[in-house]
Amino acid sequence: MLRYRIRWTKRGRSRFISARDLTAVWERALRRADVPIAYSEGFTPHAKVSFPDALAVGVESTGEYAELSFAAPIDAAATFAALSAHLPEGMEILTFMAVPDGAQKLASMLPVTLWQLSWVAPDGNDVCSALTSRCDELLAADEFFTVRQRPSGSKTIDVRPATLTLVVKALATDDPSLTRTTMHAVLKNDGNSVRPHDLFSALNRGDIAAPHQILRVVQGTPDTDGVRDALSGEIVPLVDPRDLEAA
Repeated sequence: MLRYRIRWTKRGRSRFISARDLTAVWERALRRADVPIAYSEGFTPHAKVSFPDALAVGVESTGEYAELSFAAPIDAAATFAALSAHLPEGMEILTFMAVPDGAQKLASMLPVTLWQLSWVAPDGNDVCSALTSRCDELLAADEFFTVRQRPSGSKTIDVRPATLTLVVKALATDDPSLTRTTMHAVLKNDGNSVRPHDLFSALNRGDIAAPHQILRVVQGTPDTDGVRDALSGEIVPLVDPRDLEAA
């Protein structure tokens, strides 16, 4: 059995596909692409595709990962190109790699995530100033609490241990009356993981609207300049250089 790991995207309307429906979406694409995916045994066989971390509905990503097992040798480039073509719009395979024998588990290769939260508003500079001040306050603290709301009840969590890096930037837009503010956060995935909504809740004091977009940029290992992608080894910077040039 041959195993491959891939990095893929979940953008646009595909961000509304729930984790529960994701397996069915991939199985349909695999059938249509006619690739020799391996199946589990038993009364209800399923394609051997595993996803290490579920993404909240409505959140976009360029840093999703999966492991696929094949029952026969494949031409990897052709196979993943065909598979991408049969996935829903917004879902695209970016990178792939064969898994050698004895390789560490995929989940263990994803200790941190680089997140991007974005706001577009006429008072963008005020948003940037408030976020910058509170990010500095959080990083200087030993603990920083917020309340996570769940149907089962509320829970107080400390976001500080999971927060490694925070960078806030205010950038120009095509509309001179609007400013785009971005906050890039490197958060740990292990333990009691902190999600972007938890981080925003901790920083917000009722004066900042919810972000217009939340994007999971990449997962991998932390680096002084950003996060090193688990598959390609490429360092994804905390702030896109194109944004700095535009600013």
